[in-house]
Amino acid sequence: LEMARATIAIFLLCACVVGAQHLPLPPLPYGYDALEPHIDEATMRVHHLSHAQTYTDKLNGALGKLRAAASTKWLAKLGVDELLGHLDEVPEELRMTVRNAGGGYVNHDLFFASLSPAGGEANEPTAGSLHAALTRHFGSVGEFKKQFTLAALEIFGSGWAWLALDPTTGNLEISGLPNQDTPLISGKRPLLGLDVWEHAYYLKHQSRRKDYIADFWRVVDWDSLSARYETAAGSATGKAEL
Repeated sequence: LEMARATIAIFLLCACVVGAQHLPLPPLPYGYDALEPHIDEATMRVHHLSHAQTYTDKLNGALGKLRAAASTKWLAKLGVDELLGHLDEVPEELRMTVRNAGGGYVNHDLFFASLSPAGGEANEPTAGSLHAALTRHFGSVGEFKKQFTLAALEIFGSGWAWLALDPTTGNLEISGLPNQDTPLISGKRPLLGLDVWEHAYYLKHQSRRKDYIADFWRVVDWDSLSARYETAAGSATGKAEL
């Protein structure tokens, strides 16, 4: 858990520092084959090296245009998380690119960081602040997983299922959002995201989204989720309980 907290802290620091710089594709914290047999190596390679790289490239292109204009240079200096909360101030001709590519950038980074070959059921919390929060809001960890799974299954077409914290109330919320939209756009703090675009699972699971979601739970890194929750809840203005 301490290592997960340190990793998250380093990522957040780097995101702030490189806000105005050329953003690299964040590396995976494990090998492309590490999540086998649940998520296959071929899918991980295409997902990371092609799709996530494309979002990174498009975001960098948009940031370059924001930096080039004196009136929008300040936006390019924001971390990507914060930039997504200022979409109304992004010029209209760049707004959808920032929304889609910026969302794709942060969403995929969180998704990949939320998985681990050491994750899954044996790693589920049975005590601690995350366990208490999930139980308080959803009844149990198992019930949370059922509700999150249902949200992922009900997304029409491409999108993401999310667990997020509302910093104004301290409440945990499950939602399904289209395309590359992120809870950051509405001021929420994303804790766990599941990519249900077909590129995330089609090579192995074809159209069997339900089977893909079941395999997702077998590699979820609950330690990193716990650390992410504690960070978000600790800085919330609402009554999130640790």
